[in-house]
Amino acid sequence: MIGDSAQDQNPGMGNGRMAVELAELWRGGYRESVHSGNVAVVDAEGRLLAAAGDPHMFTFPRSALKPIQTLAVLESGAAAAFAFTDADIALCTASHSAESHHIKGVSAMLAKAGLEPTLLRCGAHAPYHLPSAIQLYEQRAQPQAVHNNCSGKHTGMLAAAKHLQAPLDSYLDIDHPVQQLILDALCEVAEVERKDVAVTVDGCSAPAFGIPLTALALVFARLANPDLAPPRHRQALRRVRDAMLAHPDMVAGTDSLCTDLMVAGGGRIVAKAGAEGVYGVGSLDSSFGVAVKVLDGNKRAAEPTVVAVLDQLDVLDENARGALASYAHPIVKNAAGIEVGEIRSTVRIRKEP
Repeated sequence: MIGDSAQDQNPGMGNGRMAVELAELWRGGYRESVHSGNVAVVDAEGRLLAAAGDPHMFTFPRSALKPIQTLAVLESGAAAAFAFTDADIALCTASHSAESHHIKGVSAMLAKAGLEPTLLRCGAHAPYHLPSAIQLYEQRAQPQAVHNNCSGKHTGMLAAAKHLQAPLDSYLDIDHPVQQLILDALCEVAEVERKDVAVTVDGCSAPAFGIPLTALALVFARLANPDLAPPRHRQALRRVRDAMLAHPDMVAGTDSLCTDLMVAGGGRIVAKAGAEGVYGVGSLDSSFGVAVKVLDGNKRAAEPTVVAVLDQLDVLDENARGALASYAHPIVKNAAGIEVGEIRSTVRIRKEP
């Protein structure tokens, strides 16, 4: 495996700067908790434009790299062979909430590729969308692999494996042809060397890649602006970007920042969250990418940080600010529904020379 030596030899992979405060929880007029982390803003040519804390920190982007993982579905020829639609491609990038349209979409993709749901190795969990989870419970049905938020990604990987006539049962192994296509694309788009990429296992059992935060920001800068990406990936990046923007409801779901940010951005912002407080955003107009990592992995700090950073970068207009207000200033309620506090963003980005 590529992995462990990259992390061992480059612990932190940063520039020595310390993480900074990103967000804080206030309760009854008192500051109760603080979340720290790092932010990188990079243009599509790889220049660091702005930052907060250490923009070079090593991190696992987790699901924020799904747009890169989806390149293998297109570049292998599988998407064309199985007539995947833009909605299907968006679902390959998704951390979906298992609403009915997500489940129907994954099931349709499996059928198009002639694949059985039993081939999915992502595991099963209850839908993130609470009404869908309740409906499943009321039906006395157990969650299946298709309900896993990563089932679209896994379906795409299986489809690529089938089209390449590669083994299906080992499609998650790092040495599998599909995973090698993904790793090649990541290294080329993010401009990182293979020896510097850590490889471990994600929550869905797929390979999880570790890279500097600046590299993740570059991925999103080039996802938003494929003309500045390596030539052989431009067409696939453009298809992935356009699919996500055309079907933001497939990328996440109801009351999810990924979906609502792309809607509020009016097709000019592409976004994807990752587990453990990671977020990637690309601006089509400004030709830059933003990467956020909350050190304690808490989503509640990542979302207001993302909105605050985009606001400071003048990416959001007044309508977008209004649409995203609940993410910018989340209200904390207790079990009785009483408002007991709020999350406030404290991040301040600095321009880099």
